Amino acid sequence: MSDKEEPKFIRDNTITKEEFLSQFEDETIEITVQARYCWKKGSSPFPRFGKESLASFNYGVPWLNDPEGVVGEHGDVFWFTKKSMFGYPYKPEFKEGKIYRLRVRPSSFRAWASYRYFYLEEVLEKEVDLRGDSSLYTNALEDYYKNYETKTQEISVILRKDVDYSDMASGRPYGISHIARSFIVARYADSGKASMISGILEIPYDNKNFCSNLKLKLKAGKVIRILVRKSISDDSVNTYMLEKVLATDVKDDELKELQEYALTPTKWHIEGEDDFDIKDGEATGIILWDPEDSNTEVGVSLECDPDNMRTAILATEHFMKILGDKKAFEEAVYAVVADDTADDDGMIRTWEADWGDKEEEETILTKDAFKKRLGIISIMLSSDGSGSVLVSLDEMFTDHAYNVDIIADGVYEAHGLIG
Repeated sequence: MSDKEEPKFIRDNTITKEEFLSQFEDETIEITVQARYCWKKGSSPFPRFGKESLASFNYGVPWLNDPEGVVGEHGDVFWFTKKSMFGYPYKPEFKEGKIYRLRVRPSSFRAWASYRYFYLEEVLEKEVDLRGDSSLYTNALEDYYKNYETKTQEISVILRKDVDYSDMASGRPYGISHIARSFIVARYADSGKASMISGILEIPYDNKNFCSNLKLKLKAGKVIRILVRKSISDDSVNTYMLEKVLATDVKDDELKELQEYALTPTKWHIEGEDDFDIKDGEATGIILWDPEDSNTEVGVSLECDPDNMRTAILATEHFMKILGDKKAFEEAVYAVVADDTADDDGMIRTWEADWGDKEEEETILTKDAFKKRLGIISIMLSSDGSGSVLVSLDEMFTDHAYNVDIIADGVYEAHGLIG
């Protein structure tokens, strides 16, 4: 298969059925996959060709850890189907979450390395039960572990929420699930030092209990000593996977006192602004975007530093860059909103004529006219500089606001309407 060829999908009848089918190999293979998102009643069909439509379902294979294999990690299975004389359903029907054994023709192209496309020839077996195959769980566990360091380390933490697996069933019957619990103090065995640290403990589990965590109970507020592996992801700072519980209800008064200190509300000072309140890992406050206008209040939330829940030094550094050039910040954020909202002709069609008392108002705006009506509602920043901006749309889209993601300093991305 080539990973350079562009697939020609039937979206607007630009190719024939024969041309579409020519993109799939002549020889068939058997695959076993789990349906994820299925084309079903209520979904718009692909364009029709005569009396036929092209349907599909998206699949996953959570029990495998071979993205380069025959079925990859995810993919789509297509088939042509005829509408019955009574309308729906189209045949065959596939149920989300169920596993199927199929005879298919592989595509002659790949969109990307771990994604595959197949054309359905025959449904060999419906709702296959693979739970008796232990290799599925060992494969899934191996896939899960690859996101963490191979070496383990011993730490003591105080979880902020209970863990109770006594009556837990995995939401992924053929794979590994996990829950996450936060902690804000930890003692590392290698140094012996108690530290304030914003961290996450991920606790994996599965229906066959290969992770040995079913029936696990841990109480919030108690010191536990555990063996963990640290996440290797750059986006998961201070995230650990539970390998083994070594001891529960450990006596460690220093760690408990440190947590109580970390959770005690305090103030955070930013030059030129009223003091922010620090509570539960964030510094929050209100600023005047225009110091001369009392109607320009903006809510601000700054994540506390990963190693100290009573300071927000890192997030404040990023916030000061915004305050240093508010005009540039506004222009960049508003441009993202305008570009994402505009039609192909560059004009923005608001919903103002569709509601309230504004039936006579103009509903088609240029980008410049649109941007003049926008305003900043709130700003949220993490310690790494990422975050979000909530933008007021001045009731141009009923009572909705617009959310813009902050990817990094000066880098913004449209997230969409909210509210």
